[in-house]
Amino acid sequence: MEMLDEGGSVRVNHLAGIFQVTEETIRRDLEQLEKDGNLTRTHGGAVKSTLDQQEIAFYIRNMRNREEKQAIGKKALEFIEHGEVIALDASTTALQVASLLREKPIKDVVIITHALKVIMTLADVPDITVISTGGVPQQRTMSFVSPLAENSLSTYNIKKAFISCKGITVEEGITESIDVQAKIKEEIVKGAKQVFLLADHDKFGWAALATVAPITVAQKLITDNETSVSEIKRYRSEGINVVIVHRRQGGR
Repeated sequence: MEMLDEGGSVRVNHLAGIFQVTEETIRRDLEQLEKDGNLTRTHGGAVKSTLDQQEIAFYIRNMRNREEKQAIGKKALEFIEHGEVIALDASTTALQVASLLREKPIKDVVIITHALKVIMTLADVPDITVISTGGVPQQRTMSFVSPLAENSLSTYNIKKAFISCKGITVEEGITESIDVQAKIKEEIVKGAKQVFLLADHDKFGWAALATVAPITVAQKLITDNETSVSEIKRYRSEGINVVIVHRRQGGR
C-alpha cells in the first residue's frame, strides 16, 4: 500500500520479486485488498482505489509494456546532455524518461512539456527547469491541450524532442488517436532540431486517427527487441536510425 500511495500503481511481477513470493500469492493479496476497498485490480497489477475512471485508464496505459518502456526511456536518457532544452510529450514512455531524470538528473536541463505527470515528476528536481505549455487540462491524457498550448511551443528553441504515439506505419507516419494530441505533437516536432521517437513493439504496423508527421522526421527511433525484424528493416530503409533495446540487458 505504501508503494501504491507513492507511485499510483503496482505490478504483480514487480511485487513478487520484492517480497520473494509467487505471483499467485501477490494476486491473492491484491484480491483481498480490493475486497477491503484499498485498491482496484487491473490486468497485471493494481491502481489506487481513489482514482477516477480517467486516471485508472492512464495508469493502466502506463503499466502496459512497462518494462519495455523503461528500457526505451533508459536508452533515451543517454541522448540528453547537460544544458539542453528538451521537449517531452504526454506519453507514458516519455514519462519513463522523466522518472529516470528524477533519479539521475542531468545538470541545467530545461524540460518543455504539456504533460501533467511529467510536470509533477520533475517540478522539485534540482538542476532541472520545467516549463509548462499551459492550456486546458485534458483528463483522459493527463495533459494540457488547446491553441494556447500549441502556440507556446513555438516560442522555445527545443534542441531535442522525445515523443511517442498511438501507432506508426511507414505510409501514414506517426499517428495519434486524439486529434488535439496529434496537433500538440505536431508543434513539438516542428519546433525541435532533433526528434526521438519512442515506440514499443505494440505501436508498429497500424495507424490511428490523425497523423502527427511523416516517419522521416525522426532522427532516431528507439524500440524494444519484440519489434519484428521486417518492421525494423522497413524503417531503416527509410534512412531512420533504429535503436533496439532489451528489457533487461540494455540496448544495442
